[in-house]
Amino acid sequence: MSKEPSVWPPNQSPKITKTSSEDCHQACPYLLSKHVLGAGSFSHVFECKNKNTGSHYAAKQYTKKLVYGMESSLQSEFQILKQVSFGHKNILSLVDYFETEDHFYLVTDLALGNDLFERITTSSEGKLSSCETRDILGPLLSALAYLHSNQIIHRDIKAENVLFTSRSSKPSSLLLADFGLALLVKDGEHSHSQQGGTLSYMAPECLTGNSYSFPIDMWAVGVLTYFMLCGYMPFDCDTDKETTQLIKNGDFIFEPAEYWTDVPDSAKDFISQCFKVNPEDRITAAQALSHSFVLNTPLKRSPSSISMSQLQAAVWKLHSLQSLSSSTRIAHLSSGASGYSSFSSRLSLDESCGSSVASTNIHRLLGDRCYSPDTISHFCTPLMSSQVSPVSSQTNLHKPSKVEISRLSAASPESEKVSFII
Repeated sequence: MSKEPSVWPPNQSPKITKTSSEDCHQACPYLLSKHVLGAGSFSHVFECKNKNTGSHYAAKQYTKKLVYGMESSLQSEFQILKQVSFGHKNILSLVDYFETEDHFYLVTDLALGNDLFERITTSSEGKLSSCETRDILGPLLSALAYLHSNQIIHRDIKAENVLFTSRSSKPSSLLLADFGLALLVKDGEHSHSQQGGTLSYMAPECLTGNSYSFPIDMWAVGVLTYFMLCGYMPFDCDTDKETTQLIKNGDFIFEPAEYWTDVPDSAKDFISQCFKVNPEDRITAAQALSHSFVLNTPLKRSPSSISMSQLQAAVWKLHSLQSLSSSTRIAHLSSGASGYSSFSSRLSLDESCGSSVASTNIHRLLGDRCYSPDTISHFCTPLMSSQVSPVSSQTNLHKPSKVEISRLSAASPESEKVSFII
C-alpha cells in the first residue's frame, strides 16, 4: 500500500508539510504540458501523459504554500472525488494522486471537448436547441441523482463545470466536474449553512442565511437549463444586490418572447419546477429524470403523484437509451436502490479491478511522494483531438523528429519556443 501524503492522512487532522528531497524516492511517471487548461485561486490544471502507458489525463496542481491553512478544503475535495470516482460514467474520475516537494497533484479524466459554457456561447444562435438541451440534461441529472443518493451536495453546478470528453454530442461524453465546494452530508445531518457557490446559480435559501441541502443543486440545474435554451441568465442584473433580490423572490420571466418561441411548454414547466422558492416544493434530481421534457413526452397538465414503480421505469427507459461502455467502468456492483446507476460510490481506487485503469495500477502513484514531473511545452497530439491518446498502446514516449520539432517551433511565438524535456 502506498504511503498516504500529508494532506489526506487517515484519522488525523490535515496538515501540509514540505517534503524534503530525502522523502522523494522515485521519478514521476507523468510528463506535464506547460499549457494551462484552467486555473483557480490555488490551483492550475495541465494536460499530462503517463510515460509508461501513453495515456493522457488532466493534472490539477496545488501549490503547497498557497493552500496552507486551507488543507481541510483540499482534503474534502480529494475524499469526495475518491468516493465517487468510477461510480458513474458522467462524473469526473480521480485516476491517481501524488505529491512533490512543492505541490500536490490530482490526476483525473481529461476533457478534450471544452465545457458547456463554451458550447453554448459559440453555437451559431448563441443558445442550444431543445433537443441538445435534453441530451445534456439526461446524463447531468443522472450524475446529480447519483451524488445525492450518496449524500453529496455538489454546490457549484454551472456551465463551466460541465465538461465533455470530446466534441461529440453523445450524452456519454458529458462529465460533471469540480468538487472543490462539494459537501458530504454526514449521518444525522440534514442541512448546511456554509456559504459558497456562484451568485447567478445560487438558490434563495443560500442567500437568506437559512440552512440548505440537496435542493440547491436543482435550482442551479434550472438556471443552467434556462441558460442553454435562451443564451442568457434568468436572474442576472446590473448589480449583485438586484440579482440577489430577484433570486430570493424567484422572480423570472420567459422573455423576450422571440427567444422562447421554439421552446416547448414542457421545458418551461421543468424550469419552473426547479425555481420553486421553497426547497421542499422543488423537483428532485430523481424526479426530474422522469419529467416530460427530459423524456420528450407530452406534458401532463393535471397534477398527479408519481409512484416509485413509475419513477423506476422512467429512469430505466432513459438508462436503456444511453450506451454503457464497459471499458470505462471499474466494477459493476449490484445495488438494490433505485436510480440511474447501480455503481457504488464507495468504491476505493485501491479496490478497483477488472478494467484498463486497474490493469495499469503498477504505473500509478496513489499518494506516493516523488520528484517533480518533467515538462514539455506542447504534446504532439492536438489538445482538441477526438482521441485521448493515439499512442496509448506504446510503452515509451514518442520522441519527435527534427521535422516535427521544427514545425512546432515555427508555429509557436518567439517567446514560447517548443522545448522537449524527455
